[in-house]
Amino acid sequence: MADPFICSIELSKTEGVTLVVKDEKGKITQTVAMNGETITITVKKGDDKTSTITQDAESFVFKVEGEETSTITQKHDQVVVKCKTFQVDAETVTIKSEKDTTHEAQGKMTVTSTKDMALSSSAKLSLSSSSEMKLDSSAALKASASGDAKLSGANTTVEASAKLALKGGTAADMSAGKISISGTMKADLTAPLTTVGEDVTTVKGSLVKVSGSLVKLG
Repeated sequence: MADPFICSIELSKTEGVTLVVKDEKGKITQTVAMNGETITITVKKGDDKTSTITQDAESFVFKVEGEETSTITQKHDQVVVKCKTFQVDAETVTIKSEKDTTHEAQGKMTVTSTKDMALSSSAKLSLSSSSEMKLDSSAALKASASGDAKLSGANTTVEASAKLALKGGTAADMSAGKISISGTMKADLTAPLTTVGEDVTTVKGSLVKVSGSLVKLG
């Protein structure tokens, strides 16, 4: 035979109606209170675990208290969730806002995908970091712009483990206080019209060859 419950109903002209069901063996108390403005449903186990649903004409409040406290507050124009850990597990997730959307993490933020990932904007897109930033791909990496493209830094290095190609459609300019071009095997400088040097120019090598249909020196 199951242990009996202690049940009570309280009727009050000022406090409304209160229904209480107690399970003394399980230390569980269930309470429903209606005071004319709000309906409150409370389930309490022991001294440290309580869940409460409070409803009035304008809102729902779901509250669970234990080692931590989590609440869900729903109004006609707002839903607020406060908790220690928020987790969504679904086959498909869609989040859409007609106006601004903000994601902020005061700790580490990680976004991963096991398949293709796309990040796009119909207007301006800005990526910034107050510390080191890394862009890495285990396959091909392509960066392009229909307008101007600019890469700048205090010290900028462009390195290729195989072939490096730099190409300009109409012109290519390189300027600095000092420019060094060297090849461990061979270096070629070719063009239909080529100009080398200004003011003081030095051409040296263990073997220097100057050739052409018309060669002018001096």
